[in-house]
Amino acid sequence: MTRVSKEDLVGAWREIGREFVSGDGGVRPDIQRTSQIMYTPDGYMGVVNTPAARKRVSKNSPNMNLDNVSAEERAEAALGVVAYTGSYVVDGDVVKHTLYSALHPNLPGTTQLRRVTLAGDDLTLATLPADDGSYFRIHWRRAGKM
Repeated sequence: MTRVSKEDLVGAWREIGREFVSGDGGVRPDIQRTSQIMYTPDGYMGVVNTPAARKRVSKNSPNMNLDNVSAEERAEAALGVVAYTGSYVVDGDVVKHTLYSALHPNLPGTTQLRRVTLAGDDLTLATLPADDGSYFRIHWRRAGKM
């Protein structure tokens, strides 16, 4: 088990890859993403994770939301986006994200568990294995080292 401290996670991290791992160990890459996760020293975190090739919408808004575009454009812009904020604690090799707000309306109030592996400036966060042994993992690098 890798012992990771809260201090080890503090800072901004940018995604460098992600993949699905099957129960038999097979690895299948996911689509390219533009993502950043941040951890604060006082126990808060936030992540925005978007498909890299998203289509631009027809209008910009001064308050940076999508309220002034069509429902179809909003739906397309949100497709595949993961965004949430909350608090975090580290327990051994697991980080627990307790969600305060999220793009997905069912997620606030839930706790998302991620297995943590840290190697220098590279961080991997993985879901806990499903019953069949499969899991999903995202690889990050400290933003200042990109």
